[in-house]
Amino acid sequence: MKKDKIVICICSRNFNNNFVNLLENIFENQISYNLNIKVLIVFNNFKKIKSVEEKVIKKKLRKIKYKIFYEKKIGISYARNKILKQLKFLNFEYCCFLDDDCKIKKNFLISHLNFIKKSGSKIIGGPQLYMSKKAFFRFLERNFQNKSLVSWASTNNVFFEKSILKHKLLFSNIVSQYGFGEDQLYFYKLSKLGEKIIWNRNPTYEIKQKNRENIKWFLQRNFKYGLTGILIDTEIYGFLIAIVLNLIKLILNLFLSVYYILILPINPINNFYRSLGFFFRFLGRLFNIIKYR
Repeated sequence: MKKDKIVICICSRNFNNNFVNLLENIFENQISYNLNIKVLIVFNNFKKIKSVEEKVIKKKLRKIKYKIFYEKKIGISYARNKILKQLKFLNFEYCCFLDDDCKIKKNFLISHLNFIKKSGSKIIGGPQLYMSKKAFFRFLERNFQNKSLVSWASTNNVFFEKSILKHKLLFSNIVSQYGFGEDQLYFYKLSKLGEKIIWNRNPTYEIKQKNRENIKWFLQRNFKYGLTGILIDTEIYGFLIAIVLNLIKLILNLFLSVYYILILPINPINNFYRSLGFFFRFLGRLFNIIKYR
């Protein structure tokens, strides 16, 4: 029986323990369901990894074939575009993007594979859950009804058919100036080109990271969401419409911030962080008006 060929793509700044653990997870997926997997790795660094580190990669992946590439231009969009260029030369049916700071269960790939075959869609997105117990992370987790149609997917959990590459889109280097948003834009553009994106409640899990275990990181993250919004809208609709949308979303974020303060007694902790998150997105949108006036 012919096996579906799956390419797993990972971009990383450097060789690290979280990356190594993810490779172990990938092998567990392969050995548990006898999958035909190949791994593409792009290190976003001008320095090559050490020979002993490549031996670790080979050891963790066992017999799974892999290729390592390097992207000297620093920026996640450059690294992901390097992946897209390499995918053109490979023979496969499905592709999966994963972040190097996540974990996956041993049935992760087979779940997406079975789901996409039944969905009638060429792109499957899923949630990324934070392993941290900090309550503010719940505000950042996307949560949709299973099998629902969504407008975009994230590269921390996306599974798609090779055929979508015919659109020849690239990840935006402009949008990613604050560290994220380019994946949202990439898949949103695909959805506008007629490629349905279906939600599968098949999560990845972001590893707990010390530098994110504080309220300062949470506030900065939401502020940058506000800043990034106008960049995404500009690439989609043009600058003038993006300015109008920025104003509308600014008002909406402020409204939601006030709303969650008003219903604070219902769920004090979660509603407090929701209010705070939306307020700092409002501030990011407000800064956009000051910046572009």
